[in-house]
Amino acid sequence: MQQSQSISYFKLFYETAQTILSSASLQVTLDTLVERSVAALRVKGGSLRLLNEQTHQLEQVASCGLSDAYLNKGVLDSDLSVPEVLSGKVICIKNAYDDPRIQYRDEMRAEGINTMLSLPLEASGKSIGVLRLYSAELRSYSAEEVELVAAMAELGGLAIANARLYESEGIKLSSLLQDVGIEMAEEPTEVEQQVCAFAPDPDEAEHSLEYFRTLHEITKALLSTLDSREVMELIIERVTDLMHVKAAALRLINESTNELELLASKGLSERFLTKGPPHADKSIQETLKGVPVLIEDTATDPRLEYPTETVAEGIASILSLPIIAQRREIGVLRIYSAQKRAYSQEDVTFLSAVAEIAGVVIMNAKLYEKIQYDLSFWNATLGYLEDKK
Repeated sequence: MQQSQSISYFKLFYETAQTILSSASLQVTLDTLVERSVAALRVKGGSLRLLNEQTHQLEQVASCGLSDAYLNKGVLDSDLSVPEVLSGKVICIKNAYDDPRIQYRDEMRAEGINTMLSLPLEASGKSIGVLRLYSAELRSYSAEEVELVAAMAELGGLAIANARLYESEGIKLSSLLQDVGIEMAEEPTEVEQQVCAFAPDPDEAEHSLEYFRTLHEITKALLSTLDSREVMELIIERVTDLMHVKAAALRLINESTNELELLASKGLSERFLTKGPPHADKSIQETLKGVPVLIEDTATDPRLEYPTETVAEGIASILSLPIIAQRREIGVLRIYSAQKRAYSQEDVTFLSAVAEIAGVVIMNAKLYEKIQYDLSFWNATLGYLEDKK
């Protein structure tokens, strides 16, 4: 893969994942997926259709670059319109308006479409829809191009499943309260993530494809499980291996004690972890102002709260990055090296992306726990009131 293309894939997937993961709106998720996929492959347009299991129709939910006439051409039958895609295959059809697998060939010719790339959207082990990208020219797609949009389609499918889960839990609570005449006080607030202003665009491409694949693996894990600890452990595992460092740790600020509480770690001894709690105002505190900080030499830097213990642990340098959620710093991702080392802008961009994803993991866990608590509380309360009648 060319270096510039490798960088663009890393950046595009990161930006798309950031938008999808931080949005509580299913429609924003779908629109983003189509728009970014069209931009990535520089094609005429795209569409996303979800499968209606009752009617077997592919129902349009998002599109980009296509005329109203083409979008309203008629019903798409999943059994007639490139059905192989719903079995999990990626299908590229050149001369699409002459291919019998196309349901509306005349309309496709009139729209000026020559090549159609179809990819499955999958969630929970089954196909839930298709992402289609339309080119005005006859063209082929490289393995790397297909890998990128397939990863984005997978991310979208998992996000749809995740959104439906939260929606169903919210509906359960809303219905429960409405049964006894209580209205929900407010709609769930949307979690917003900030673009990393402190991480410049990467200008090196040595690791970009590997970084893209790692971000894909992490976001896939995030969207396919409600176990936040499992995802945080995966983040630490992958970061430690990929960056070839001694250790890594995720910590969350306890606003009552101002301590940085450990969420997940790898490579640190029990002695180091139990040395005493790091404090937000004493332990590389600049990080919690939204700035990544590199401690190049732990033996001489005054910003460490436990310098003696750090050196004894065999840690020579530390890269500390903020975890940001809902426009504020909520924790830190720390990378520990046994040798003094520097990090490229590409490294910092990747690790900043991982830190932002960690913020989403934490906020999603808190939101889900709140929903579950509310359901449990109101079930118990309404059950108690019913028994008193």
